[in-house]
Amino acid sequence: MPMASVDCVNYAVNLQMCPCTNDSCTNRGICCECIQAHAASGSQTACMRGAQRESSSLSLSSKVAAKCATNQARNTEFCVCAWEPCDNKGVCCNCVRNHFTTDGTGRTACMK
Repeated sequence: MPMASVDCVNYAVNLQMCPCTNDSCTNRGICCECIQAHAASGSQTACMRGAQRESSSLSLSSKVAAKCATNQARNTEFCVCAWEPCDNKGVCCNCVRNHFTTDGTGRTACMK
């Protein structure tokens, strides 16, 4: 079942950090839904294409919940990351924040 913005514990912070310019997208700020939608269509998310993020949002990562249990089991099933010690499996927003680079080289495993 798709996650709604009201169920996403990091939605407010994700929305501030999201470099996507499509304000009408229903997945904007809901990283797990955004990643899965883009992966299904064979495209990459704005943050994985090297889009610039507002510099004022770079300090917001300390304000996010460490875990997002709502869709973690589903997201872990979808996750293709093979790095065993990863603490971000199934928590897409934290994975994206960890890999985000402004030149697009820091792609998550599912966006490569």
